[in-house]
Amino acid sequence: MNLYRIIRLALIAIVTWIILTMFMGCVVEIEQPAGADECENSLGNVACDFAMIDQNGKQVNLYDFHGKIIVLDFSAMWCGPCQFAALDVENTVDKYGSDDIVYITVLVEDSSGNPPDKKDLQKWADNFGIENNPVLAGSREWLSLSGYELTGWPTFYFITPTMVVKEYQRGYSKSNIDRAIEDLLAAR
Repeated sequence: MNLYRIIRLALIAIVTWIILTMFMGCVVEIEQPAGADECENSLGNVACDFAMIDQNGKQVNLYDFHGKIIVLDFSAMWCGPCQFAALDVENTVDKYGSDDIVYITVLVEDSSGNPPDKKDLQKWADNFGIENNPVLAGSREWLSLSGYELTGWPTFYFITPTMVVKEYQRGYSKSNIDRAIEDLLAAR
């Protein structure tokens, strides 16, 4: 009889927990950096949050990486220098540590100049060995509304752990990217 009572109480507790979880949902709060309510995607300001789909079909928010140095790379699939930059994504993150930095590629155009789809994102990640960093689907329309300035391919923004846009670079130079990351690491 005692065993029956224990099993019954355990079942009630489990059912109650399941019901509460279903009604409450699983809410993940993204930590908002100071100044997020007055964001602006320009030097010296807190970067605005955005959400895009990555190469795995998962939604990724910029603020998911609050607390890390962010290398934000705007590229196009047809762009030769963008492809050279993509070859260094994983090596760059490995060099400085995935606990400290994340390298986010936003593909703005596919090989034909159209907005990329998930298949394009997967192809980009596979072709350049990008396994642990997001490749996101952007578009010229999104870019024009975002406030990020793009005057050449690729364009890089470097964002501090507190989400402040610290530096902007047009074109690909491994040494300039390393210097920008090292400056941000030294400022921590």
